[in-house]
Amino acid sequence: MEDSYSARPIAGRLVALDFRPARPLTLLGPAWAVICGAIASGGLVWQTHTVLNLVLLILLCDALLGAWRSLWLHADWRTTLPRNMASAHIWLMTSRETPRFFLLRWLQPISQRIRLLRVVAWPLLDSEITGMLVAGLLALCVAVVLGLVPTILTAVALALALIEGQVGAERGTLLRAVFEIALPWSIATSAFGNFSWLALAAIALFTLMYFALIGMSSRQSRFWTWLCNGIQLMIIAILVYFKVAAGAGIVALGLLAQILWQARHHIDRNGRAYAQRVQSYLMIEMVVVAIMLWFSL
Repeated sequence: MEDSYSARPIAGRLVALDFRPARPLTLLGPAWAVICGAIASGGLVWQTHTVLNLVLLILLCDALLGAWRSLWLHADWRTTLPRNMASAHIWLMTSRETPRFFLLRWLQPISQRIRLLRVVAWPLLDSEITGMLVAGLLALCVAVVLGLVPTILTAVALALALIEGQVGAERGTLLRAVFEIALPWSIATSAFGNFSWLALAAIALFTLMYFALIGMSSRQSRFWTWLCNGIQLMIIAILVYFKVAAGAGIVALGLLAQILWQARHHIDRNGRAYAQRVQSYLMIEMVVVAIMLWFSL
């Protein structure tokens, strides 16, 4: 009781939330995808409820969904728990054990199993599982306020993060791109307006571009470079087709700058540094296409 009135810096009496910038604000990711999706929807006007919805969308797609994904993918208990459970000699038996031990496992008292869960498992699961539940419930509550389609897409995002955790970070690169670009853009667009085929095409192209950028930062292969450049050429062709000459010129200049950086990338083979240098060009391209979608409505 006295501990609850101590002067330690906690954010709440029941749930302690700690919000702080996790990365630089000029980072290509969910928050930027939300802004571009809001612009592309045509519903982003300077009114009180619109600004409030935009803030809620950034909180939903960046902070809450990001916390859900991070707590699941980077939890220490996923590697520590099996090792501790095995060392505690609890009832979980391996396939190498004999039928006799398999039978004895189910004859152990339930109270002993509960005690082992409480002593061995729960201290490792407590903060992570509680944090995931809080982040997931808050995400769904915010999505319900924004509408039915954002709620459905938020549920899809929550499930997608769980699937990515089972697949693995290396094989789940495309799932990460969908989680961080496609779903935030779609949630924002659905919250402010209606989808269009052109908007879905733009979402798909930028998701693949982000997928290629992640591939370049983690793997040494020219395939990712060609994929990223090819997608941007497609974007330029679309802008030219819709007679957005200024936008096509901006994207072309960004692509030219990336090609110059690629010459250095082929020498030092530092994909992570290359991705950090060129992401600003991709962010500008996303805004250009979002503005084009806005005026095409």
